[in-house]
Amino acid sequence: MKRAFLLAVAALFCITAFSQTRKELYDSLAKSFKDKDTVQREKIIADWERLYPKDAELYSVYANLYLSKAMKEVVIMSKEKPEGEEYFTGKDSLGNEIYMYSTVDYDGGMLQKSLSTLEEGISKFPDRLDFRFGLASVLYDTDNYREMVNVLCKTVERSRENGNNWLWTLDEKTDDGEGVMLDSFQDYFNDLFNELGEKEHAETLVNKVLQYYPNSIVFLNDKAIFAYDRGDLDGALKEFLNIHSMAPDDAVVINNIAYLYQSKNDKANALKYYRLLEKTGDEYYAPLAKKAIAELEK
Repeated sequence: MKRAFLLAVAALFCITAFSQTRKELYDSLAKSFKDKDTVQREKIIADWERLYPKDAELYSVYANLYLSKAMKEVVIMSKEKPEGEEYFTGKDSLGNEIYMYSTVDYDGGMLQKSLSTLEEGISKFPDRLDFRFGLASVLYDTDNYREMVNVLCKTVERSRENGNNWLWTLDEKTDDGEGVMLDSFQDYFNDLFNELGEKEHAETLVNKVLQYYPNSIVFLNDKAIFAYDRGDLDGALKEFLNIHSMAPDDAVVINNIAYLYQSKNDKANALKYYRLLEKTGDEYYAPLAKKAIAELEK
């Protein structure tokens, strides 16, 4: 009787284990990462392997596992005040002020395993957009900007092949594949161009996007910004006027046109576009336009 009871319990345990859905496993695994519970994490991954051995999600699971093992927090002490970092101050043995802050270092071997796992996942499941952005994110965080942009460029190429029918975590379909992709690209552009000053890589990304999406207002705007950044006011103005013909109500574009005419000392056209900008009623740009008009009419 006791043996029968034990067999029944064992059977119940197996049924319970095998009834776990991928979503339940995903949520449990996410919690184990948040709680830094390595024992529970390994158990969940083992269960996942057993229940869904061919699951695409395992590539994400293992990539995150290897990345977590690769990351090591390092405390830095310096006489130079760090920029963009939270820090503590203290004194060294001579009474000089020092700054202490933490940064992340990476174990090269584990980092490469994480990257290789994502690359293999992309090769087998090319429409998993989260794999591609996950790979780009790791490359960005480890200052490999050229490789990151290469990943994004290949994503643009794939979007033409799959019609932007992208999948995300747990193979969920994205509602607006093109919008999700291009919005994320623009975030990367802003980081590369504005935050990091990696203008060459930013321009490579913009040119690739426009090769496949020539009417993208956002990336045409980025192209015009490059002309302006090089001091080519006429070239930038030409680009912005072209965009304006495609999106006549875009306040950002109208503002840029007005500003460029003002920079070229073309008062008549500057006033024309600032007045147009004021009429948009844009919460941010309309007041700026009103102020600019007052200055130009003095």
